[in-house]
Amino acid sequence: MRLFLASNSLPERTPLIVLSASGIFYYLLITNHSLLSLNNSFSLLKQIQKSLMRILIIFLIAIVSFSLFYCAEDSPESPNQNPTGRLIIKSNPSGARIYLLGNDTGKNTPDSIENLQARTYDAFLYLQYYDTAHFTATVFTSLTTTKEITLKDGLPFVDIVVDYSIVYGGDSVRFNFKLNQDILMDSIVVERPIDDSGTYIRNKFNYNKELLMWKNQFGHPIKYLLPPSNFGQQNFPRIENFIYWINFYGQKAYGAKTNFSVFYWQRF
Repeated sequence: MRLFLASNSLPERTPLIVLSASGIFYYLLITNHSLLSLNNSFSLLKQIQKSLMRILIIFLIAIVSFSLFYCAEDSPESPNQNPTGRLIIKSNPSGARIYLLGNDTGKNTPDSIENLQARTYDAFLYLQYYDTAHFTATVFTSLTTTKEITLKDGLPFVDIVVDYSIVYGGDSVRFNFKLNQDILMDSIVVERPIDDSGTYIRNKFNYNKELLMWKNQFGHPIKYLLPPSNFGQQNFPRIENFIYWINFYGQKAYGAKTNFSVFYWQRF
């Protein structure tokens, strides 16, 4: 039992108050009648005995009434019938598939999952060309939890394998290269000697983010020529004992499309 003032319950307890007041009023009437009856033939002792009995009954009624008015039984708070929360998952970039407890939710970021039991969940995001992002999320009752995940590029570093062939009796050289993935080529810069005096020239070949595939339709690596086939000059003069510098600039074709630069040099 605990005591508290239940003012908002006053209308419900009005009959008890009325009952108490009625009892007290009845007592006063009986007491007055008893005093008058002293002049009658009843003995004083018997009247006192009856009066004490009435007082006791009224006192008990008053105690019970006020006890019901000021006391209430302890009862546990009503349990939450729906102790669930909400989870919002976002990713950069968006569009990643959401897996919760190893199960495919059928949702892509950004999205929310409703009516989750309050607990900690293991989850991960999957997006092609990105590393799978594992994380945990704690859901609380009647609250919304938000997770923002930055996905990391899952493609390998761009690797360009350069080779060359000596042509025209050793006076000229033509380079070729192969890729390890599809790329968007910005440009290729070749710094090369023009004679044995040590004078260098710079040739820049602009590709303007042209998509270069690393394999053909049969799954075989593609070999690209340098200078490019559409360039007027098909070879470079070969100057012995000098270094040829080749710089490749571009982006990965998919995923985060991160920029790359690959440098190659060759001495003849």
